Amino acid sequence: MKNQGLEKFLLQDQVKKGTGIAVNERFVTTKSSLHWHNYLELELILSGSGEQLLNGQKNKLNRGCLSVMRLTDFHQVLPTGNLHLLNLMVDDKLLSEDMLTKITACNNLFFNLTETEAHTFEMLYRLCMAENQAQNPDFHYIRHLIHCIFLRVLKMAPKSAGNTFANERPIQAALLYIHMHFRENPKLSQVAKIAHYNSSHFSATFHKELGTTYCDYLNMLKISYAKELLISTNLKILDICNECGFTSHSNFLRLFKENTGLSPLQFRKRAVDKPNPQVV
Repeated sequence: MKNQGLEKFLLQDQVKKGTGIAVNERFVTTKSSLHWHNYLELELILSGSGEQLLNGQKNKLNRGCLSVMRLTDFHQVLPTGNLHLLNLMVDDKLLSEDMLTKITACNNLFFNLTETEAHTFEMLYRLCMAENQAQNPDFHYIRHLIHCIFLRVLKMAPKSAGNTFANERPIQAALLYIHMHFRENPKLSQVAKIAHYNSSHFSATFHKELGTTYCDYLNMLKISYAKELLISTNLKILDICNECGFTSHSNFLRLFKENTGLSPLQFRKRAVDKPNPQVV
């Protein structure tokens, strides 16, 4: 059973079953708790003002701000005025492998849209909302609208963000899956099937292409995420251990110390003493 103390950080799945999306229009007058989701979220500000904390980085919010949050992005909204926004939540299974790869590769997806761009995104959001609320929603139409939205996002993404996964690597699908689901502790055999390899061949290919073992790579992702949570949240160490996918507290402490030379508490204290620490 999930720790009840984490409810304010991890929101429950709100995505409508069947279509794979949920769209809502709302006003935000009070700050939200720091949280993340098990789906993709796109938030478009229509009016008002405030601040957003996205993975520890502060962004000013006003009309035309668009934020894209992935499964491991944690965020918080702090309105200073009456924020009017459109919120789109999307099951990652609706996106193609190539599109998910590109979305995952970007460091930060926060945009200040022009008035024309803001109007275009608002129109696409409202088309999704109307169709999703129909008595018999057209799944294929919704999926095309979602793809259109994400294609426009990628068109605006900085070219320097690049793609951390080479386009033609045979284990690309496996790497994408690992980055999206590392907190779920996917087994090597499970991920090997995604790459259409047997376990031994996948293990050897993974080590050859990435220079590390599958297990070490998975732990690297978990420790990196733990660092972000230590810096940007007040979660307890045990809760961070659980949320990063570690099943053993002692193993988490050992790996964290090996990676950073510090205990999680020491790392957090140093982060407080030194603003804007580099997370690696």
